[in-house]
Formats: sequence, C-alpha cells, structure tokens
Amino acid sequence: MKIKIGDRIRANHNREGVIDTIQIGMETNDIAGQYSSSVNAKEYDTELNYNGSVSYTTDDNEWCWCYFNQIEGVIKNEKG
Repeated sequence: MKIKIGDRIRANHNREGVIDTIQIGMETNDIAGQYSSSVNAKEYDTELNYNGSVSYTTDDNEWCWCYFNQIEGVIKNEKG
C-alpha cells in the first residue's frame, strides 16, 4: 500500500487520522525509524517491508503513531 504525508489512514486500535510524518529505519534494530540514521520520507510503499512508523493526528487533534504493519488502509488522500 502506498502512503504519503496528508493521507488519511485507519490504523491500530481502529483509530483514524492524517499522516504527519513517515520515518523509515535504516538499521536492523530500529523498528520505528527513531535512530539518528533513520530517514523521513514524503511517500512510502509498505510493500517494500522496511521497518518504520508514521505519526498521525486524529480528528480530535490527538497525536498518535503506529508501525507500518499496523496501518489497516488509506481512507482518502489530501485531495479527497
């Protein structure tokens, strides 16, 4: 599944929100993309199976994050 900043996603625990950041891990043990070697991306195809995570903001303005494999789907993108 292709994701990009601004996409509305459904993620873990049935939460929905708009992607703010996409972080890709560049080291074996960096499962969330939080090490200094990680890469921030504007778009990513989850079928590449890299470790990483997204942060997103819900409609209630709650900041959340999840691993790539916890994204259930893109609901709609920034253009509707």
